[in-house]
Amino acid sequence: MQMSRLRALAALCLALVALACSTKEAAPAAVQIFAAASLRDACDDVAQAWKQARPEVELVFNFGPSDFLARQIDATRAADLFLSADTAQMELLRTSGAIAFEGPARWLSNQLVVVVPASSSEGEWNSANELVHERFPRLSLANPASVPAGKYARAWLEAQGSWSALEARVVPAVDVRAALAAVENAACEVGVVYSTDAAISKRVRVVFRVPPEQGPRIEYAIAATRGKAPAPLAREVLEHFLSPAAEACFASRGFLVQERD
Repeated sequence: MQMSRLRALAALCLALVALACSTKEAAPAAVQIFAAASLRDACDDVAQAWKQARPEVELVFNFGPSDFLARQIDATRAADLFLSADTAQMELLRTSGAIAFEGPARWLSNQLVVVVPASSSEGEWNSANELVHERFPRLSLANPASVPAGKYARAWLEAQGSWSALEARVVPAVDVRAALAAVENAACEVGVVYSTDAAISKRVRVVFRVPPEQGPRIEYAIAATRGKAPAPLAREVLEHFLSPAAEACFASRGFLVQERD
């Protein structure tokens, strides 16, 4: 009798272990993607295409300023992919050993634009000189000390000789979407954001587009990082973001897909 009970208990344990294993295998895989705030809408498009092809693997996004995301990745290794609005953050992670493998040296680009609230009476501008006028006491930028969009804007204004007159007026935002929101809500009279961000809003108007030859070179970078997802799966997701279909999603949102070497 005792032996029978032991055998029954052993069988029950094996059944529970098998059930646990099968449940674990059935659980959907997830790939953690840390991405620049300006990429939110385009990433949603790319994720929808992925979901149709691979519904069993969830893409989980964390959007924010690239500099903050890079520090998170460096400290926690919580991301499997990193989509940055500049190359400087990739260099930081490359140095710390957080990158598993990188995408092409050239991925996406963008354009800076000057925006005002949609209700503003401002007409189109011919140059950045309009920014220094006293009718614009507050200038909304992503933090120019650290966030790529703000750093690009500052570099442009410095090249135009306008930064010294505008620096005291800058209202720094945590990321480019927050800088856009400050103008949408008329908390600031004017702002400098990416063209792709202005395109999603009906509450701002573009009054000036920074010519590419005037502005700094805007370069987005993409890489798989040493996270928790299996390396082959992370590489597969990376390749999905580099596919022609994904590039079409980014282009439809106004991003400039770069030529590859």
